[in-house]
Amino acid sequence: MVKKIFIVLSLIAGLLSFTVPILAQNRPSSTLEEALIINETASNVKIRLLGKNDQGKEVTIEKNQYPLAYSLSYKTGDRVIVTVSKTPNGKTDYYISDVDRKPALLLLMTVFILLVILVTRLQGVTSLLGMVFSFYVIQQMIIPNIIAGTDPIVSTFLGAILIIPVTYYLAHGFNKKTNVAIFGTFITLLLTTALAYGFTILTKLTGFASEEASFLQTSLATNQINIKSLLLAGIVIGALAVLNDITISQASIVESLRQSNKNLSFWELYNHAMKVGRDHIGSLVNTLILVYIGASFPLVILFYNNPIPFGLVANQEIIATEIVRTLVTSIGIIAAVPITTYLSCLLIKN
Repeated sequence: MVKKIFIVLSLIAGLLSFTVPILAQNRPSSTLEEALIINETASNVKIRLLGKNDQGKEVTIEKNQYPLAYSLSYKTGDRVIVTVSKTPNGKTDYYISDVDRKPALLLLMTVFILLVILVTRLQGVTSLLGMVFSFYVIQQMIIPNIIAGTDPIVSTFLGAILIIPVTYYLAHGFNKKTNVAIFGTFITLLLTTALAYGFTILTKLTGFASEEASFLQTSLATNQINIKSLLLAGIVIGALAVLNDITISQASIVESLRQSNKNLSFWELYNHAMKVGRDHIGSLVNTLILVYIGASFPLVILFYNNPIPFGLVANQEIIATEIVRTLVTSIGIIAAVPITTYLSCLLIKN
């Protein structure tokens, strides 16, 4: 029965991904193209365009024509990203906007994949397939639905309904442990979403704390995206990533305890599993907070040197958003341990 459900969900994901309407967007006034630096002097850089539109075309660009907030380091033979824009008088303007990082990123991704396969073998391969499936659902279902005007939290939940069982079964197989982890994740995700929704209202967060949200709202043909709901959807996606680890771990702990001692009563099994779960909570919550701080470290340092009192700094929406995001996700982690442990004990004992 479980395998049939897995197959049906996979087929639904494929069908939904191809039936999502995407609204037409305005054609951008500028484009990005890859280029190769063929000569560099003190004042100019000569490049050869590698894109489909102007492949082989050579252009000379004046250095520092468009100063950036950071300096780009490049030399002859390097690949760079060039912004090509049309001026009002019909002239084509070129300037180097970034370096080409794809080869280095591809190397890093290759090391990651090889290490996963080397350490976990077949389970690593199926886990990577689950990761690809998650990206597929996000790219082909969640994001197009949001752009088309569907509420972001609704689109994210529909995507989660597909992502959770497929990725769990691919990574951990068809068994009681995985079934419990899936149910525990769904229940905790509902709780996390309710908390995020409630405290977003209580703290009066708008979702416009980041420049990206404001840019997104102005860059579309119509203002069809609910930015506050998009903030909630981001919290749900972030919680989903952490809950995978905590629910599977607790279900595995209960299963191992049951196999080692089948004479344990329900509450003995639960209490033994919760001892390990409490250690897991402590490490994961601390990890989550450090991850959020690390992701916004320049902002943290900026506010540290600010003469404004900490209470007023934390009250600013850009900081309050991260506080709500971190604490709500942490509450979800804490709740996932007793919920999943209880469900595991209930299923295994019966």
